Amino acid sequence: MALRYTSPIVQLSLLGLTLLLTTAVRRLLDSFLMQKPPNNINLTYDSYLPTSTISCVAGFAGIFLVNLAGIRNILLFYSFTSILYASSIVVVYQYNHLTFHTAANILNSAGYDISRVATLVVVLAYPSEKWKARALTTFLILEYFAMTMGNIIAVTDHSSEQSRFHSSVAALCLACLSPFVAVAIAPTHDVVRDNGVYLIARKTTLGDEVRETIRLFRNKFMLLLLPYMFCYPFLFGVAYIPFPNIEAIVLYDVGRLIVVFTSQMLDVQWASRRTRGLMALLVTTIFCAVSSILTIVIRREPMDLSGVKPSWKETEILAYVMTVALRDYGKLMYATYFFAGVASSSVELYGFWVMGTLTNDLKASARFVGTFHSVMSIGGLVGIELVTEIPHHYTTSNTLTYVAFGMSIVSFMILSWVVTRIAETNDWSLGRMPNSSTHDTLTSPDRSSETVAVVAEVKYQHINV
Repeated sequence: MALRYTSPIVQLSLLGLTLLLTTAVRRLLDSFLMQKPPNNINLTYDSYLPTSTISCVAGFAGIFLVNLAGIRNILLFYSFTSILYASSIVVVYQYNHLTFHTAANILNSAGYDISRVATLVVVLAYPSEKWKARALTTFLILEYFAMTMGNIIAVTDHSSEQSRFHSSVAALCLACLSPFVAVAIAPTHDVVRDNGVYLIARKTTLGDEVRETIRLFRNKFMLLLLPYMFCYPFLFGVAYIPFPNIEAIVLYDVGRLIVVFTSQMLDVQWASRRTRGLMALLVTTIFCAVSSILTIVIRREPMDLSGVKPSWKETEILAYVMTVALRDYGKLMYATYFFAGVASSSVELYGFWVMGTLTNDLKASARFVGTFHSVMSIGGLVGIELVTEIPHHYTTSNTLTYVAFGMSIVSFMILSWVVTRIAETNDWSLGRMPNSSTHDTLTSPDRSSETVAVVAEVKYQHINV
């Protein structure tokens, strides 16, 4: 594979380096430094509602921003919000002040979600067929590995507050390098594969994007993907058992990492793409079933709540329940967190892989990915909000878990129909026809209408049905 500046491998490498300096640094900061803040700072993370709301809105916004502003501009914005966030950690340690950190956190969270849509679009559209899963898993490894390492450091670290402050300054210095890498990323319409085929990246307007996004929800593949997008996050929300300690979070992260590494098998040509997809769906279904069953078993086990005082707040009750649960069902609890990580990573990664089999069109990919990202956030949010109205829901409520698990199985069955209809390849040969930077459609060198019609027909053979 040639290492040309406009080749997919070079552009993906630049993207990976940008994310290493932004997302990976943020995950380390969150997992290591912000789980052990200065002694006189009281951080609470009871913020699932605003976090999910930001994620949902940013996912849909990402559709328009990817297609209108471009990948490079989004990553530049994300780089600058990452610098602000890293700076806010320094301020927390230096001045014990949280206002700047709160504002920077919100801005960087929005930048992260929008950039994640952009990243997934590029990762799904740039590589050739035999590299799609490997490219996708490589980028997820960057994020998951940084988070896992941060949590492991937090478990084993006994450094002083001054040492952690120095670590935050080092993280800020790394984040400051990210804009220089992001600005080097080439526009998508300039990226060309080794065989001379340009990527499909057409010029568009805001009106076009609104119309095409609305039109996408009349697409049968999108309609069939929507239940899958919603149901497992909903199941994860209603079956959620809070993490009692950092060790449980580490096990959850390790489970996700294992799935990401093994998912590269989706690119191994041992069978047809449909067969590989169906086998991966079966494995994903098994993981979700194991995770759900373990959660149900824990909640069915009797738990002594006699020590709960009427005057206790929800956080105090939670701390007591988690202490009792770990004492009585420690191994079962840790197994539950591990398989929860395995299942959640499997569902997310498999969903994105399926979308990558439907089209190589960057703008269509942005609409699929942005919708997937937002609907998943909605599913998780709805699940969490439903069970929070149930007293001691993490120990006593299984009804919603049964319903959500049934919904997830049905959504997997619907998705299997989509997988049986994916083509063996969507890496179509469009000839050596570059994207026009001054026209709204792909054109050949002679700009013949016949060529444009042929390209449009091939390009949409799987999604415009």
